[in-house]
Amino acid sequence: MADTAKKRVAIACQGGGSHGAFTWGVLDKILEDGRFEIEGMTGTSAGGMNAVATAQGLAKGGNEEARATLKLFWDRVSKSGEKSALNNRGPIDKKMNNWTMYNTPGFVMFEFLSRMLSPYELNPMKTDPLRDVIKETFDFDFLRTQDVCKVFLCATHVFTGKLTVFKTEELKLECLLATACLPTIHSAVQVDGEYYWDGGFIGNPVMFPLIYDCETSDVILIQLNPTIRNKLPTSAREIGDRLNEITNNASVVREVRAMHLISQLQDEGIIPPDRMKRVHLHLIEDESTFQELGWGSKLNTEPEFFSHLFERGRAAAEAWINENYANVGKKTTAPIREHFTGKDWSKHTSHSGPMKMLDKKKK
Repeated sequence: MADTAKKRVAIACQGGGSHGAFTWGVLDKILEDGRFEIEGMTGTSAGGMNAVATAQGLAKGGNEEARATLKLFWDRVSKSGEKSALNNRGPIDKKMNNWTMYNTPGFVMFEFLSRMLSPYELNPMKTDPLRDVIKETFDFDFLRTQDVCKVFLCATHVFTGKLTVFKTEELKLECLLATACLPTIHSAVQVDGEYYWDGGFIGNPVMFPLIYDCETSDVILIQLNPTIRNKLPTSAREIGDRLNEITNNASVVREVRAMHLISQLQDEGIIPPDRMKRVHLHLIEDESTFQELGWGSKLNTEPEFFSHLFERGRAAAEAWINENYANVGKKTTAPIREHFTGKDWSKHTSHSGPMKMLDKKKK
């Protein structure tokens, strides 16, 4: 199909360590489909890696090059961790068909030590295999000057706790390390004299750059962390895993709620149609894939695990494309009320708070 017939979209990639291989699968299917033009991408942690890999590939050789660059990156991540006792399951977890490593001695020891000692004590030489993978895979001189796909990486400024967004023209090795810097595992990353941690604490990912800095009205969110759990977490590990999911979803839930509120105001005529950009939000996710996984699997770099998530991602993307392609460019397809705002959210916003105040101003 000719480029003029492609539907232009922007894509937001949530972070989640090794779970980002699911996003790789989603992007691979979208690129293979060929009916989309990706104008910009925002990402945090592994989502940032996927965004940069996609942008570099698109700028250097189009969709097929982007698919190849994504595969190269994840293959190298897997290769870098193949001999690590931390990133591979032990015999018990393999026997139990667990993707997590909660019964693997190397991971259990690391988990215990990381609660007692900081990365400055555990890893004073700041050894990080991911640094070598990034250096080998990405051409930052090229990335900073390409104009095919905009990139926005999220990081948390350590001293202020505020969100920092690294844009395309700022990209360098340290920016990618910063967006993926878990402070319990890695020392803070210095970028231009400032210190940063993983962006997931405050923007996982942020979507406002795609709204303000991209022309398209269609934003596809690729979500990794489950929003809903039907089982009460009771063990210390289950509670920790659920807290991790809630924390990593908090920022994107707030942004989606704000977008939903603005859409309601536009629908009710409180905000004139030409006053603010109308955003069509789309969601690609598969909660069933991640319901069975815990935080520990985010460090699993086994090729079998990556392949499992990759195929699940492709399947989720294919299902979404088949169901929603015709609506891209026309309307929101994400189940916002059910997935992000809760069943009572529209009732509250329609009769109280900001909606009520704005309604009074209109009168």
